Amino acid sequence: MVDYFDPANIPPEPPFPSPPPAPKRGRGILINVVVTIVVAASVMLLLPLFFGSNPIDVLSRKTTSQVQEVRTVEERVVQSGQEAVVDAASKVLPSVVNIEVKASGFGGVSSAIGSGFIYRSDGYIVTNNHVVESASSIKVSLRDGSTYDAKVVGTDSDSDLAVIKIAASNLPAATLGTSGDLVVGELAIAVGSPEGFEGSVTSGIISALNRNITISSQESLFDVIQTDSAINPGNSGGPLCNSLGDIIGINTAIYSESGGYDGLGFAIPIDSAKPIIDQLIDKGSVIHAWLGLTGGTLTADTAKRYSLPIEKGAIVQTVYSGAAAQKAGLQAGDIIVALDGAQIDSMDQLVAEIRKHQVGDSVTIDYYRGQDKKQANATLEQKPTT
Repeated sequence: MVDYFDPANIPPEPPFPSPPPAPKRGRGILINVVVTIVVAASVMLLLPLFFGSNPIDVLSRKTTSQVQEVRTVEERVVQSGQEAVVDAASKVLPSVVNIEVKASGFGGVSSAIGSGFIYRSDGYIVTNNHVVESASSIKVSLRDGSTYDAKVVGTDSDSDLAVIKIAASNLPAATLGTSGDLVVGELAIAVGSPEGFEGSVTSGIISALNRNITISSQESLFDVIQTDSAINPGNSGGPLCNSLGDIIGINTAIYSESGGYDGLGFAIPIDSAKPIIDQLIDKGSVIHAWLGLTGGTLTADTAKRYSLPIEKGAIVQTVYSGAAAQKAGLQAGDIIVALDGAQIDSMDQLVAEIRKHQVGDSVTIDYYRGQDKKQANATLEQKPTT
């Protein structure tokens, strides 16, 4: 039997061709996933570097340019170093008042704004003399929004202090600190109503101590505190506080070319203000010690011109008849260089030293008359009222 020849039935010769392998689906997916992860990681690491960030910080969510962090008030004020200001303001603000004054004059009725603080819980409030001296009416606004009519208890133009009173009780009186141990550079906080904005708080430092400043030809302030805390019109009479919220001074004046804040503010030290405030409350007026002379300040040029043995001091120009200075033998032309051992370099310093004493105090005066140094004793008398 002969088989039918069919070429298709002839088996191929080796090597036999192999069909293409079937795709291994699981392995391909794994490779794709790995490649994707590598690319994504590269992008995450390279993009922060391109924008100037640390990739590690980005991954750990530390970069501030990418992540916004919300901090608590406590964390914020501690971090910025303002915790003391916040605490001090919270402590003193309830005792700070706004004072609105109306004054009658030839031009009609004018209004002015000042500040003050509650000195005693029974309604006594401290402010500046220049805030209320010409007032025909005074209205006081407290922190809680209540308002009262106030009356003047007493004023003292020499120290620029005044006490007014409202008919109220159980008020939040301020805590008084001390100005005797202040140091230049420490924190100072001013509170008041600058330009009428009640309850404003500014902070700075104590810039200088024992400044003597001339307000006008008839008015000077002695031994005041200088601060760069922002003080503007309307702050007058408000408190200057330390970092504890205790009052260390009473804001009274600014030095300004523009009439606004120039970084030179001045406050009456609380240690010298307190005895005057207490006298105003008790008696309605203040008794100041007086030597009974007028004068000026010796300059180096004047000393050189007259060949004087000293270059600093207070030159006596007028000695009042019958006053303590005349009784002590002082004369016009004498140059006072010390009072009770305290060096005197200017007439302002002489006045400041006298104000530290009481009527009836005996003081030793060192002075030059020509080339000769002399010494005298004087008993301070009461300054005449003008």
